This record gives sequence, structure tokens and C-alpha cells, in this order.
Amino acid sequence: MATDLNAISRVIRSKNRFVVSAHMHFDGDAGASQLAMARLLRMAGKEAIVVNDEETPIQFRFLPEIETILTAVPADYAPDAVVIIDTPVRENINCGDIRRRFQKPVVPAEEAGTIGKSAWKDVVTIYLDHHERSDPLGEYAYVDPTASAAAVIVARLLKALKVPADSTLGTMIVCGIMSDTGRFSFANTTPEALRIVADMTDAGASVNQVATELYYKNSFDSVRVTGQALSTMELSASGKVCSMLIYEEPVNAQGQAIEVEDLPNWPVTIRGVEIGMFLRPGADGTVRVSIRSAGDADVNKFASQFGGGGHKKAAGCKMKIPIEEARRALVAAAEKFLLEK
Repeated sequence: MATDLNAISRVIRSKNRFVVSAHMHFDGDAGASQLAMARLLRMAGKEAIVVNDEETPIQFRFLPEIETILTAVPADYAPDAVVIIDTPVRENINCGDIRRRFQKPVVPAEEAGTIGKSAWKDVVTIYLDHHERSDPLGEYAYVDPTASAAAVIVARLLKALKVPADSTLGTMIVCGIMSDTGRFSFANTTPEALRIVADMTDAGASVNQVATELYYKNSFDSVRVTGQALSTMELSASGKVCSMLIYEEPVNAQGQAIEVEDLPNWPVTIRGVEIGMFLRPGADGTVRVSIRSAGDADVNKFASQFGGGGHKKAAGCKMKIPIEEARRALVAAAEKFLLEK
């Protein structure tokens, strides 16, 4: 299953119509990378659509071609390839047709039915990811935890396919890298990632524009929710674990989701904190937990205790207990984890 980008490039050249999707809970890297992948495919002479079950958060609607995202694979669309990007957990694929195909137990392609107008037996799956704990799917998988963002992998494919970048594609890739490197400040910010951003800037992308849209155009509602979340912040007895939460998924007066993507980073801004956590209710009755590391703690390893994962510095998990109980359990486990590391 595991393969390299040259092999994936050969597969892409041999196919014509693609469906692209990423993980649920649209964020700056997954969201922008799926758009970048679809644009790259179209620039290479292919047909490509992006499909997400969920609505795009307001914060990311500045991205080029965001209006092209579909909520389902059209019945008359006949793909011969699927690309899953930045999705370490198969249950979180943001396209129902693809998610159902790979739910465990996975049935043989001959028994899997159809996606759009195509039988699954006639569709190849390409999986691209950069998480340390990944769950590769399909016939062709490329996973590189050293990549700063999924957008870095898209940029590598851009070179492998010998497709020149333009300002639109550049904006998407800059958004992905900027998001997953915390504005180029996290430990995963590599020379390669910065060189890619420079190349995308040469192609016409504006780092300033992307940063302004992502971080300096907050809605009043999002700032208000940030204040409410900060008021729940608690520090552990050792001062090394900080947690905060929101009790309800925030929506504005129009029923639209309020952007809260930056909230998980707040707990680790406290001096002396090594592990920070942000808890929020999930749509399925679970508690979604975002975990960050400000020191040497490997939160990917920590999150694995609860069935989650991600990266050494940023990970997540879900819990099926009340949110305050989840906070207590996580804080106690984090204190123990730091003592034992």
C-alpha cells in the first residue's frame, strides 16, 4: 500500500476524474489542501471535485474556489479516482460516500456499491497524510509525518507533476502551511515549508492577505466566545497542565457556526504550562478534545491513551463522558504522563 509521490504521480496521470475530500471540522490545512489538490488536478488536465458533508466555516470563505465545494458526489459524475487528504481517522472523512466505503469492516470493492456513477471496483483511492498516527486507506498511500502540513505534500506533488503554481493555488498552499505551523512559529516549521511559501509568493500569493483573513478578521461573536472560553481556564496543581472548555457548540443568531479554531492554542500560552487542552461538545454526543504541547511532551502519544492521535505538538481525541468529567480525567492523566516522561 505504502508508496512514493512518483508512483502516485503516475497513477494521477493515468486517471481522469477525481473526488477529493479531507477530514471533518474544516480547518486551515485540511480545507485549503483539498482545494489545492483539486486545483492541481484540474491544472494537470483532469476533472476534479471537492466534496464535504459539512458547511465551510465563515473564517475560511476567503479561500479561492471555496464556492466549488459540493455536499455530495453528483449522481451523474463518474470518478475513476478518490483522493483523501489530511485525514488520520477514517471515521472523520468529510464525504459520506467515501466514509461509508471505508468503515470497518471494509468490504471488498466488488461489494461496495457505487460512488456517483462509478462502481467502487473501478475507482482507485489515493491517501495523503502527515500525521504520526495515521490509518492509510486504499491502494496508494503516502504518509510523511515530517511534512509541516498536508499542503506541503500537495506542493511536493505540484513539482512531481511538473505543474506551475499560480496565485490561486499559491494562496491555498500558503493557508495550509500557515495554519498548521501556527503562523510559521510552531516547532514543525521546516526550511522546506518556508521555501514552499516563498515559491507560492513568487507565484502571486500574498502571505499578508492570508494572515489577515485567518487571524485579523475575527467576528464579534468569535471574540465573545473566546472570552467565555478563557473564563473557564483552569491550571493543574503542578502548574504544568492548563485546560479550558465551552459547554455548547457556538452558533450566531443566524445559526451559523462561530469560528473557534484558534482556541486550542490559548492554554499553552501560560508560562510554565507543558500540556494544554481545549474541550468542546461534539455533534455525536461525545466531547472533542484538542491537545497542545508547549514543551517536550509528546501529546500524540498522550492522546493515544484515549484512542486519539495527531502530531507530537498537536493532537486530539474524543471522549464519551460528560465534559467536566472528561476534563478531570484528562488533567489527571496529563499530570501522570508528565511525571513519567
